[in-house]
Amino acid sequence: MQAVKLPPWRTTVWPSHVLAGFRTPFIHFWHVHEVDFTLPLVLDRTKRPKAARSAFCICRSVAATQSSSSIRALPDSLNPTAFDSDALAKAAGVQCLVHCRPTPLGRGLVAPHSLERQAIVSVPLQNTLVITDEPLTGISVFGDRCQGLWQQHHGQLPQQLLDFLTGDARWDVRMTAWLLWVASELPDSPVWGPYLSSLPLVDEVTCLLNYGPHEARELQFKELVEEARSQHKWALTVHQSYFGMEGELRRLRLAASLEDTLWAMSMVRTRTFSEDVNGEGLTLMVPYADMANHSFQHNATFCMARDNKRFELRLLFSLVTGEEATICYGEGKPNFEVMRDYGFIVPGNPNDRITLSNQDTLPPLNGASLLEALGLKGDWRNGGKLTRVLPEASSEGKSANLLALARQKNAVLSMNLSDGFPSPKAGRLFGGWPGATSWTDAGRPPPQRLNRNTATITTERAAVDIVRQSYQAALDELP
Repeated sequence: MQAVKLPPWRTTVWPSHVLAGFRTPFIHFWHVHEVDFTLPLVLDRTKRPKAARSAFCICRSVAATQSSSSIRALPDSLNPTAFDSDALAKAAGVQCLVHCRPTPLGRGLVAPHSLERQAIVSVPLQNTLVITDEPLTGISVFGDRCQGLWQQHHGQLPQQLLDFLTGDARWDVRMTAWLLWVASELPDSPVWGPYLSSLPLVDEVTCLLNYGPHEARELQFKELVEEARSQHKWALTVHQSYFGMEGELRRLRLAASLEDTLWAMSMVRTRTFSEDVNGEGLTLMVPYADMANHSFQHNATFCMARDNKRFELRLLFSLVTGEEATICYGEGKPNFEVMRDYGFIVPGNPNDRITLSNQDTLPPLNGASLLEALGLKGDWRNGGKLTRVLPEASSEGKSANLLALARQKNAVLSMNLSDGFPSPKAGRLFGGWPGATSWTDAGRPPPQRLNRNTATITTERAAVDIVRQSYQAALDELP
């Protein structure tokens, strides 16, 4: 198979929809406040903790960084005609009700006819790579059993590799070693040959550890540049420590160069699943199942079969003919983490944040009037549901409308908002609250709109101006 070079836009994939090549989703405020200004999609009041390893990590085509209307032709290695997916399914004993086809997200799994909720892909564990995440400090019974089953069907592993797979190295380093051994020793295997041909080449993978020092600068986003340099440096250390000329596994000759190690590490980073069996944490590489694409509105999930002998993709909802089955790679992942781990971004990612250094000191805006200006209704104070005042008249453009609503709600819920009541004063427990007859079902008075006297409007306009300047300053720091 000839290497296919990525187009020049490979290293200019942005970490946020704010930076993507389409109109930035801002909310325009003018109605109540009588001032025209914009707010970014989402803001965050607190520092977001670093996310733990996602429970599911599957490869994605870089084509998914483009909107469905502007997807470019896929490289041959990511096109289902470049390998025989049916041959892979047959050789690996995969029971599948979906077919590998081109989709708006790249290569994916598509329903050939209507499907109800059920298992749509089922792969026997003897044709998967399974390791225990913490073999020395936790349970390692199931992982050891799976490795023994694998050897019964595919041949004995070298003792040094077996010891390494159950040793103290990180889970991803151990899985990298196993994949490198499979690639070097079983390229003509009926199962692993087709599987290896389904994997993209190192030049086609854009998770951050593949960005060298010079390429990392093209990312332009400071946090991503620093993360890419850190991960690439770590990958170089892994290669030297384990697979290089002086590495621990040098006698196995698993990687002829750093590029080989980067390829295997990228496959492990972007294609592995995590599962738990009887309290034992496992990492798996699963042929065919790992072609499932990501969506935050996913219609499928993954799990072990009830007998713990097969790994399955199962539908959460029924599919119509031609619909793609998708899973979620991490419900809380912002585009920074999606780009870091998988090498693509999700336009309109609801988890994206822009942190404001002075968020806690910004003056509050009147929440009820703000919702009125946006055509929304609801009580935001306890994370209540916000809905449209007037529902959409038709289903045309439903996805775009839902995305616009999500963006507006995220922006509103990220702001400092006032419910319109003055702070309680000494001797007045309820301040200026109205009588109990007008309280909400939750036992609190409903938010109050602005009092439209001149002083109130002037104060609100001043608050709007301060908020606008703060948001604009944050946007100006973006590349």
